[in-house]
Amino acid sequence: MRIIFCFLLAGLFSTSLFGVSQKDTLVVGYTEAPPFVHIAEGKLDGLNYRIWEALMAKESYPYKYTSFSYEELLQALENGTVDVAITPLSLTAAREAKFHFSTPYYASHGAVAVTAPSAWQKFGNSFRGLLNSNFLKGIFILILIIFIFGVVGWYFEWRKNTEHFRKGMPGIWDGVWWSAVTLTTVGYGDKAPKTFWGKIAALLLMFGGLVFVSGLTAGIASNIAVNEISNDFSALDHFKSIKVGTVANSQIHDYLKTHFFRDIEAYSSLEEGLQALARNDIKGLMFDEEILRSEISLLLLEEDLKVLPINYDAKFYGFGISKAHDSLPRILSRGIMEMRDDPNWQMLLHEYGLSDFNQ
Repeated sequence: MRIIFCFLLAGLFSTSLFGVSQKDTLVVGYTEAPPFVHIAEGKLDGLNYRIWEALMAKESYPYKYTSFSYEELLQALENGTVDVAITPLSLTAAREAKFHFSTPYYASHGAVAVTAPSAWQKFGNSFRGLLNSNFLKGIFILILIIFIFGVVGWYFEWRKNTEHFRKGMPGIWDGVWWSAVTLTTVGYGDKAPKTFWGKIAALLLMFGGLVFVSGLTAGIASNIAVNEISNDFSALDHFKSIKVGTVANSQIHDYLKTHFFRDIEAYSSLEEGLQALARNDIKGLMFDEEILRSEISLLLLEEDLKVLPINYDAKFYGFGISKAHDSLPRILSRGIMEMRDDPNWQMLLHEYGLSDFNQ
């Protein structure tokens, strides 16, 4: 009788310590979200998978992995069908009311993917950059300088240098040609001044023209760059008036709804949204940057889609844990903090192309 009582007491202590009977099997839910969780060569991989496996190597929980869609995973976590979700979940007050969270292991922010411009579109963007009013004024001034110095050079040369600068209108054309060749530093050498004042005019044209052409070139480059930036939709507000997509019930989805985005298409998976973007069904796809970049790479869409340098909606990732487990969040959090204090943590992040939010 005493032996039976000891076994019962030991079993009760074990259950209260771990928050789950050792005969129960934890259901570990996941949705593919590379580089955190994904299938590689038929096996689970990713940062979160590695974290979970390392944590469980120190504990005695039996567990099994089960795949869900993102929306199904959140619902299963809330109703207790899933014990732990290793898919990266953003810590929010609304979610904390429905299930527990571990301590954060990574920080991220939202990004925007758009279709990459074709070669003709890039040419058109560059050409439109040349149609700037300041650029056109610069071209007009350049032509005026060439004409004025061409006439001045001809005036000083046509009497003593008739071989290079003829009389009348043909000679004026000779002067304009010489001025243009000199200003652009082409220097054919077919025409050259011989008089003192003709050479003075040439010096003024060369040095003054060098400064002016350098400024004009910089202006052209600036106009093209500004036009390309504007066509990259560098302002987040641009996307509030066009059709954008995201993953249903994600934190980004909540962000878009509360920040006055007018036309939002919600998809059941990120892959579905990226395919819609590639078909031009939407003008932009908004989601967490690391997951967005990784998924584009895995789907071989890097030539068709690009991620813009727009950051918004900063967030922290943690493991979601069912409310049925009171001690498990503390155990996982302690293990995560120990992993993050380990020097090998940075190497693990680097392996998946990630960087620590403390760096």
